Amino acid sequence: MSLSHDDSLIIRIWYEIALNAIDSRASDIHIEAGTHQTLVRFRIDGLLQISAQHPQELHERLITRIKILARLDIAEKRLPQDGRLSIGKDFSRPDIDCRVSLLPTLYGEKAVIRILPNQIEELALDQLGLLSEQFDILKNALNQTHGLILVTGPTGSGKTRTLYSCLQALNQIHRNICSVEDPIEIRLPGINQVAYHPRAGLDFSTIIRALLRQDPDVIMIGEIRDKATAEIAIQAAQTGHLVLSTLHTRNARGALGRLEYLGVDQDSIQSCIRCISSQRLVRRNCPDCGNTTFSTTALCKLCKGTGYFGRLGVHEIFSSQQLMNSELQHLNLHEAGLQHVKRGLIKEHVLNTEVGTWS
Repeated sequence: MSLSHDDSLIIRIWYEIALNAIDSRASDIHIEAGTHQTLVRFRIDGLLQISAQHPQELHERLITRIKILARLDIAEKRLPQDGRLSIGKDFSRPDIDCRVSLLPTLYGEKAVIRILPNQIEELALDQLGLLSEQFDILKNALNQTHGLILVTGPTGSGKTRTLYSCLQALNQIHRNICSVEDPIEIRLPGINQVAYHPRAGLDFSTIIRALLRQDPDVIMIGEIRDKATAEIAIQAAQTGHLVLSTLHTRNARGALGRLEYLGVDQDSIQSCIRCISSQRLVRRNCPDCGNTTFSTTALCKLCKGTGYFGRLGVHEIFSSQQLMNSELQHLNLHEAGLQHVKRGLIKEHVLNTEVGTWS
């Protein structure tokens, strides 16, 4: 039997990839098909790094192995597929959940495996990188019985971890906590988690309407992405529920404009917003080499010569009062600008009238 058809070889290659990813603190594994080889890259501290290369003839069998573990259709190679699998240092008892995404490309299917946090203690509010005054704003918002808490930022900025940390802080026996997610990334005991499944008729608005009949105290919505979801989230926040969700905006104040764009009126926004956070992830300097590796010949064993180790959240958090004050100041400045332009136009009208050029 040739090596390319040896199942034990493929199983061993995948196990080594997963093990190296865990040891490297990777957040994602990328397996990409090329013309002559399969490239394996890890995303470490936000940047992709080459981990290994394998013969191209092994690629399809490696992807098939991943499909089997993720319970996906091994015969489907023309359409994207999503699933889940587990990895771990103990081959027989994998304990780290992963999200799998498969996409057909020119030379074969590409797999991206997102490695999800597996330690509940990692989901602590004091581990998010908040300043003391920011921590107080968030804690005060979480202590409310109703209202809307929003976490904003681009893809890959750590919004999901912040939401899960908030849920974990709220996760007490006297609360009924429900979530609707696309997909469910971290399994939290005590939380009623529902997966978004539009093909089965389970879109965000349908699930949220059903959850509201489940006597919830707290509802987490993975993302407010359309008008229907925004309206239901606002209604839930106004009728005695604490709602947590995310928005894709550049900063915290931009969430107000985004909600208005989705059709939510300003009075409703002001009545239910409890706090809005915007965040980014930045790399930490390596604690061993102090980010001086690039100027030395010996590579640091901890950061492998990159100069960085781990990432830290950088946050912008506004309470509802701060947001309203900020918005009022913005409107006043806007109004002052309009008055300035108006005065300029009047002055120009007078000047142009004197020379007969106004039209």
